[in-house]
Amino acid sequence: MTAGFPIAATVAVAVGLVIAGAVLGSSSARVRLRPPGWLPWWRRRFDDIADRVRSTWRRNARQTARRAAAADVVLALAAELATGLPPETALMRAGADRDFMAGSVGAARVGGDIPAALRGDGEAFQLTALVALAAVWQVSAGSGAGLADAAYRLGTAALQRERMRRELASQMAGPRATARVLAVLPLVGLVLGSGLGGSPVAWLVGTPAGLAVLAAGVLLEVAGLLWVRRLVRGVERHL
Repeated sequence: MTAGFPIAATVAVAVGLVIAGAVLGSSSARVRLRPPGWLPWWRRRFDDIADRVRSTWRRNARQTARRAAAADVVLALAAELATGLPPETALMRAGADRDFMAGSVGAARVGGDIPAALRGDGEAFQLTALVALAAVWQVSAGSGAGLADAAYRLGTAALQRERMRRELASQMAGPRATARVLAVLPLVGLVLGSGLGGSPVAWLVGTPAGLAVLAAGVLLEVAGLLWVRRLVRGVERHL
């Protein structure tokens, strides 16, 4: 039921702006734009938002790749240990050429505190697989228990979580696409208003009523998109 809120919000924005565009057909001919400074200001705000969205997408893509790579590192460590290599050597080989393993590989090379280094790398890059590996490594070093089997189980579990994340992303593609389509409907309303002979942009930025509609529309739009993101992240946090 909660998923209906963003849809209702974005639909309300779209309908409101479409109606405004239609009404403007008879009234906006007399409306003049405010000074040109308004449009550059909005253009800069739009460019800033677009840059942030692109940056967020790239960051999320890198983080997804790192999580999968961290699971591969843990499984590679288990495989190296199964061949009889010392844990330090196995870690150096499994984590070679991985940017998120620099601290751990360095600690293994100089005989440092490997669990602390793994924990530091895991927290720095938000990789729970490395934090869990640090705990397993510490228990193994203190009790003498075998590390290979524990690392294999840990890596398998991490890989399974990534598969579940990908499956969730696939299942959420439809709702996300719907939210994006609804998010651009207000722009369609502006185009329709202009096509009917009105001047909706001039009305929105050049009259008190238009500014009120614009502010309310933006707030509802942002609220709807944030709600969709909150729902998705709420599910992802349980993986």
